Amino acid sequence: MRNFLFLLISCLIVLGCRDQYEGIPDVNVDVYINTLDPNYQQLAGIGSWAYTSGGSKGIIVFHYDFNKYAAYDRHCTYDSKNTCSKIGADDNNIYATDSCCGSKFQLLDGVPIQGPASLPLKKYNTSFDGNIIHIWN
Repeated sequence: MRNFLFLLISCLIVLGCRDQYEGIPDVNVDVYINTLDPNYQQLAGIGSWAYTSGGSKGIIVFHYDFNKYAAYDRHCTYDSKNTCSKIGADDNNIYATDSCCGSKFQLLDGVPIQGPASLPLKKYNTSFDGNIIHIWN
């Protein structure tokens, strides 16, 4: 009985520690965006977004509050091995949709609101010093 309990607890620990983003490659992210750069001027307004390189399939940066930005990997969390999927912002500037499976995510927090995806987008750390957005993991 003691061995069974030990085995059961060990299995629960291993399963509980699984990476929720299984299949999405862990890549080093250390990106700096100068908001004064003409390529990123659209990030000035709250509710705006921009794409940048980095992550597994690129990064989408969302300006959600005064001096606050969120950054998500553009790799869809549903069927992460599917090569055609890539997250893209909708015209309404509030949602992002996967081009392949149709999953829709809120840009505010990365949570799926439609489609087969059940996990939120992979989020990166951000900081802002007044001009530079730093994105890292």
